[in-house]
Amino acid sequence: MRDDHAERFPAEALATLDAWGYRALQVPEEYGGRLTSLEELSAIGRVVAGRDPAVTLIANSPLGAAMPVWLAGSTAQRRAGADAVLGGAWVALGITERAHGADLLASETTVRRDGDGYLVDGEKWLINNAGRARYVCLLARHPDRTGMRSLSFVLMDLAALPPTAYTILPRITTHGMRAAQIAGIRFHGARVPAGALIGRPGSGLELASSALAITRTLVPALSLGVLETALRCCTAFLRDRRLYGGAATDIPYVREELAAALVDLRAAEAVARACVRVPHLLPDLVPVTSAVTKYLVPRAVEDRMRQLAVVLGSRSYLREGHWSGLFEKLRRDVTLFGLFDGSEPVVLSALTAQASCLDVPADPRRADALFTPETTPGPLFGHATGPFADDDPVTAGTGDACAALARHTADPVLTEAAAVLRAAGERVRAEAGDALDARSLAGQQFADRYARLFAATCLARTALAAGEAPPWLGPGLLALLEPGRRMPAERAAALWNDVLAHAATGPAGHPGAPVALLRGGEDR
Repeated sequence: MRDDHAERFPAEALATLDAWGYRALQVPEEYGGRLTSLEELSAIGRVVAGRDPAVTLIANSPLGAAMPVWLAGSTAQRRAGADAVLGGAWVALGITERAHGADLLASETTVRRDGDGYLVDGEKWLINNAGRARYVCLLARHPDRTGMRSLSFVLMDLAALPPTAYTILPRITTHGMRAAQIAGIRFHGARVPAGALIGRPGSGLELASSALAITRTLVPALSLGVLETALRCCTAFLRDRRLYGGAATDIPYVREELAAALVDLRAAEAVARACVRVPHLLPDLVPVTSAVTKYLVPRAVEDRMRQLAVVLGSRSYLREGHWSGLFEKLRRDVTLFGLFDGSEPVVLSALTAQASCLDVPADPRRADALFTPETTPGPLFGHATGPFADDDPVTAGTGDACAALARHTADPVLTEAAAVLRAAGERVRAEAGDALDARSLAGQQFADRYARLFAATCLARTALAAGEAPPWLGPGLLALLEPGRRMPAERAAALWNDVLAHAATGPAGHPGAPVALLRGGEDR
């Protein structure tokens, strides 16, 4: 919290992570690191995010920034990147520009041939770790090319450039993530060798799409880390808060809101867990799953944080007092997860473009491994991920999942959820054949319905694979499919002990760190 208040780089926290070996998780195992599973990395990142979202944003940046190198770089580039990260250096990603945002084809930064090398000119903006990076993966335009093949990624080694070749722009202040160092870089005729291009010339747009699809898959876990800490924070305060002759948690509305937060957390984590396994097990489905999970999970968390703020009252706004004002910081910080690597309209447009995969018959058994945690992940890098999914084996299993859920007649909420899920599947498949403009309101609304169908099917198939129907399953499905719908009061009451159990666990649900031990201190 001291770093946040001072808007200071969290050097001490990052040094602690380095000592533990977190940097090794940013480098694939074949290049000397420990990264073998995105699921493992997301689980550990979730724990860190539950302590400080800004720290996890910075700590995970080497992998996200270097993703073009891991996907398409030469052996020499990968070796250089691995050695730099493992040696304590930072990597930055330069994609967006101040005037163009997500419109990458409008990029004005250029890379032009000059003898046996290239010259790079132009400015990139909103770059994490811009002033600390050794390498920058830079997206630049070839002036002699137009259209989809006009962009390339260039690996800029700032240590090999003269000081006059680039300028680090002033740091940009932000409402949240105040400890992060976000700025821009301007290049002035920076000369790089021919081997600095990442992948083949003109492949920048598709490489950017592939890289962002992987990093978007990791974002939801960070949002979940924030929500689970926020829920513990609220529960701890409200249990001790005396109102109207009793604890605040004796008030039915308070219990219902806290139970609803737990339901959202459980539902969203099932979706995030299934989707983070896709790059390993079904890489052809990544264009769908990266959009679904990046859109729905951060949005659900932000919505729930707003509701928790209402329940917490004025304590949600204070920078001191209960848990040193942690909730206020979490609420500020978590909004960035919904923005970076593609805002909601960008991600929804990307999902609308995948509608044709619903027209192709698919075998639902092909997705079974996504819902079975014991399955060994396949390789992460080395296989091609196209811009479009061929089919959708996840929602191909919606009908069977609904039939299985409907057999739980003793749980009327789950039975109703199964019927709502079936109707949602029929509607989305009927709409998928329409010619939708991905940037239109109709296109965005379709993408929202498709994302919710996909996510609810993931949740249903996860529960069925485990042979479980917990009391939060029906409310969780309805929360995904019909956001804003209130859970029956009696179901919220039945979940109260689960809320208390969550409040008594450590970060990311690990037991052993009771709420009482986490309450105070600026060091939190």
